[in-house]
Amino acid sequence: MSVLYQKIFKIYKRSYWLLNKYLEELKRDYFTHFALLLLVNGFMTVFQLGYLILRYRYLSDHTPVWYTMPWGDLQLDYKRNLFAIPIISFLFLALGVILMTLMKKIYLRFVPQITTVIITFANIALTYSLVRIVFISSIPFPTLIGYNYFQLLLPFVTSFALVFMLAPRMIKMAEERGIVTDPSVHAHPGMLLTKPTARGGGLIFTIGFLIVGLIFAPLTKPILGIYLIVLLLALLGLADDLQNTKARFKFVESPLIRLVLLFLISSLVLLFEIKIRFVGIPFGGIYSFNGYTLLTAFVSVFWVVTILNMLSWANGTDGAYAGIVGIACIFVALLALRFIPLPLEQIAYAKLAVIAAGASFGLIRYTWRPSRVLWGFSAMSAGAVLATLPILINAKVAASIMIILIPFIDALITGGRRILQGKNPLRGDRSHLHHLLIERGWSIQRIAVFYWGTTALFGLIGVLSPEKFTVITAVILSVIVAGVIILLNVQSSRKKQPLPPLE
Repeated sequence: MSVLYQKIFKIYKRSYWLLNKYLEELKRDYFTHFALLLLVNGFMTVFQLGYLILRYRYLSDHTPVWYTMPWGDLQLDYKRNLFAIPIISFLFLALGVILMTLMKKIYLRFVPQITTVIITFANIALTYSLVRIVFISSIPFPTLIGYNYFQLLLPFVTSFALVFMLAPRMIKMAEERGIVTDPSVHAHPGMLLTKPTARGGGLIFTIGFLIVGLIFAPLTKPILGIYLIVLLLALLGLADDLQNTKARFKFVESPLIRLVLLFLISSLVLLFEIKIRFVGIPFGGIYSFNGYTLLTAFVSVFWVVTILNMLSWANGTDGAYAGIVGIACIFVALLALRFIPLPLEQIAYAKLAVIAAGASFGLIRYTWRPSRVLWGFSAMSAGAVLATLPILINAKVAASIMIILIPFIDALITGGRRILQGKNPLRGDRSHLHHLLIERGWSIQRIAVFYWGTTALFGLIGVLSPEKFTVITAVILSVIVAGVIILLNVQSSRKKQPLPPLE
């Protein structure tokens, strides 16, 4: 009887384990397809509405809408009724969100995939129909996207595709060689990992960035300098990844040694003429560093090292960093194309920015929770692009800061708090903004989307702000963001509660 009982218990235990595993897979599929549904279909709906508004004045008063009707006048309708197409797309999207929300409780296998595919194809058909109707029913109109913007598309898609296809192979290679972070072995106070995960995401970014950059961008002195800095930071990151498995790389574990190496690598900007020569001042005007060689050198190197560290500290949750870097690089590309007439070197810098954006977006699937790969210390290779390109495109410091405002202010407050508490500002803890949001019950996925959204919002403000108001706008936004983060820190210190388990 006892033997039978043991067998029944083993079967029950095995079934329970399989059921939990099955539910975890369903949850992962749900969040992946929900994000895909929301982003892709939301983009198509916004595109339809924007495209129709921009082309509306070129349309004939009556346009072919009802293709199911017999050929002739019966197919025509007032052009204002074309707005029904983006409305229908929005309703499809809303229906998908409702269904996916209901399925979060039911967990039916393959239903999220089927829902996402059906609604996405329906909206693709509606988008194609709208574009076709506009083309055949309009008087000649100027191109919506200028050539300078259009030529950025191929470098972006190429880097995205290369990184997207390269990542699984690099991840497998890292896992086979034991280049992983195991939360049970490699303890860190700010770590949010729950299972061993491969390292080297920054190296994957670097490979894609360098290969595509060499194909599409001219090899000028400043661009060569960016390539060298990105490569050296990736190699430093690789050494940090290997220090967990190889004793000869243990020296990289020291924060002080890392900082010294960062300053040495960042100093290369001076050899390749990547220098900050002026800064904007509030209410218009600039302060030039011409004639102050040492000051120019110090400010340039200090800027690069600061941005590298601040962005690196934002790399604390799955999916957030890839989106931050990708979105920020898009805005850097837009800033590079703002000149009239447009110098050729600015087009090259814009190409580098979109190549970096494509490489970052190519990693989102693999860094989304539950992540298959960590950026690791080589995340600074991506940060180097965001630290150096704004210098070359003569972007105001204030505009550059606004693009990465949340990571920037979070890093300042975190470093200041550690100093006030008598701690090493370079030593990690669990009081970054993403930790504070987790304390308030936010999921990792929600935090990632929050970082993406705020990067897009503040980046848009930075790009669209009039030149003379850029600095004051950055100051006002910084004060608001700092106030919110400080308030969260105060509330957290009062509660003193452990972080809730991650979903």
